[in-house]
Amino acid sequence: MRIELMKDSHLEKILEIDQTAFEREEPRTVSNLKGLREADPEGCSVLMDGLDLVGYSFTKTMGEEGYLGPLGIHPSCHGQGWGQKLIQRSLDYLKSQCKVIGLEVRPEAGNNIGLYHKLGFHSSFPSLILEVPKNFPTQQGISERDNVDENEGRGNYNLEIYSEIPEDRKKLFLDKIELWTKHVLKGLSFRKDLELINTDYGDIIIISHEDEPLGFFAYYSVVFLHLWGAIKPIINQKDVLMEGLRFFREINPQGGVLLEVNARYQDLVYILLDEGFKIRKSVNRMLLTCFEGEYLQKSPDFVMRAWHA
Repeated sequence: MRIELMKDSHLEKILEIDQTAFEREEPRTVSNLKGLREADPEGCSVLMDGLDLVGYSFTKTMGEEGYLGPLGIHPSCHGQGWGQKLIQRSLDYLKSQCKVIGLEVRPEAGNNIGLYHKLGFHSSFPSLILEVPKNFPTQQGISERDNVDENEGRGNYNLEIYSEIPEDRKKLFLDKIELWTKHVLKGLSFRKDLELINTDYGDIIIISHEDEPLGFFAYYSVVFLHLWGAIKPIINQKDVLMEGLRFFREINPQGGVLLEVNARYQDLVYILLDEGFKIRKSVNRMLLTCFEGEYLQKSPDFVMRAWHA
């Protein structure tokens, strides 16, 4: 047995093992796995038995924050300690890159939770998976209902679709978002994810004032059917949040969409529940003890992605 770096040629077999080892509500696809690997290619590993692939492990890094991603072992190799060795390989990689290391695990996976506690993780605030209401009111709907101009209710800011703006402004926005998140959110970087979204199967909603980003929403359906993003702690923070969500529904009126929030951000959770969002499920969130992330203060930003500690 040996552990080596994952390649695209491994993904078909990884999908086969994943389907054998897990009963997922939303089965993975090769495109989904490819997106996960491309987001952090140096941290994704496979377990080989001769020429046969029998296990896999994904990681995710976002600047100085990282976490263990999906991991699976073929049932024929269970009980031999290889799962723990794959996890340790991933942890060694994350420790060399990040100050905050975490993971998510289903509440019913008691054996896995016990293993992660033995490896030095402790339970933190859960991740809440909320469903964006299908009837969430768009600005157009509000305008028709109240007989006002469609743009009249919006504040002094612009909402734009990233794929439709000129290349020089794309770079400007990515640079400014990177500066914002790394400074205010303690080294957190969304740049790799945002650049990946720009290449295929997704888009970004930029909310700005005079080309200064106030917030953004991103979605990348190949990797996950989640809407995510962040809003700066400005005076009209809630209004910007609501306008961004309405704009998303204007351009994506159909289908179920999920939004993930760290339950630590109670104010944000209360706002979303008041607006008709429903919690579909919660997921145990764990942090590696003695790393910086567990001591960080909660940010005043609205962070709609569970991994901000």
